[in-house]
Amino acid sequence: MKFKKRFGMLVIAAAVCSFAVALLSSGAVGQDEGWRIIRADYGSKTQRVDVTALTKALVARGGDGGKVPINNITMGGDPAVDQDKWLRIEARGRRSEEREFTFKEHTYLEVRLFDVRHEDADDRPANYGGRDRDQDDNAGLRIVRAYYGVQGRTVDVAGLLRDRIRGNTLSLVVTNGAMGGDPAIGYDKVLIVVYRVQGRETATAVPEGNTLTIP
Repeated sequence: MKFKKRFGMLVIAAAVCSFAVALLSSGAVGQDEGWRIIRADYGSKTQRVDVTALTKALVARGGDGGKVPINNITMGGDPAVDQDKWLRIEARGRRSEEREFTFKEHTYLEVRLFDVRHEDADDRPANYGGRDRDQDDNAGLRIVRAYYGVQGRTVDVAGLLRDRIRGNTLSLVVTNGAMGGDPAIGYDKVLIVVYRVQGRETATAVPEGNTLTIP
């Protein structure tokens, strides 16, 4: 009887363990992947700027080998010179739970952690360039969004770049004159461009004085 009782207890314990493992495993998927980005900012403890749209765009394009490097170039500028900086992301899980992610400058963000929907990563007007038509996305070069300046002091130059496209290519030297003015006098500026070529979305960052050539 004692053996049967002990054996029965072991069976129950094993079942409980299996249930716990299954429960934790299913929960881990929801907690470790598939988070939807609600807000993102970049900077130091006291100087931070909003990079929500830029972060979504970088994640949506898949990064480089599934990773997005966190630095002043990919984040569009340096909001806190000579200070330690972090990318902070507020995200919502599949069960509406919320979580904050932080990534230190010069580290990497794992793209697989986040789920960026197409509409989240594309802020073009609904009727621009046939946004809702797959065949138009495959037609050639499309500028999704573009910003020029430093963090907290940028100008939207998407329209300007669209006008400079010739034969599905775009090439220009990034200067204040070419960008329509100087949004941050005395600062080294960066041009951030998110674009599509043959339906594939990509992002690039070009420092002032360098040449942008896409594709």
